[in-house]
Amino acid sequence: MGEFRRGADGRRLFTTAFKKEQIDRVLRGEITLSGLARELDVSSSVVRKWKRLFEQGANTAVAAGEDVVPARLLREAEARIRELERALGRKTMEVEILQAAQAEVKKRPSWYGVLRP
Repeated sequence: MGEFRRGADGRRLFTTAFKKEQIDRVLRGEITLSGLARELDVSSSVVRKWKRLFEQGANTAVAAGEDVVPARLLREAEARIRELERALGRKTMEVEILQAAQAEVKKRPSWYGVLRP
């Protein structure tokens, strides 16, 4: 079996694609849950959890009629949206300040601030 990244605590980190591929093997009947757990040297409860999450995601996608997005991608998108909203707020405030300043300049006579000899 291949090498996997390890977390700070030393546990192997399996990618989502790898987990999906392994659960697909179980669903196709190539291997049993317990056989997969032995092959990967993980607890059978871990493999059952992968299967349950896979099925829940599939059910959610079918019920919603949409693709399922990993929670990490959703959090990243929400963080980006918050960042863009803050930037938009700053720019909106800058425009309002500049428009107010422009209105003040238009109120003054054209000779205002010019030194006369």
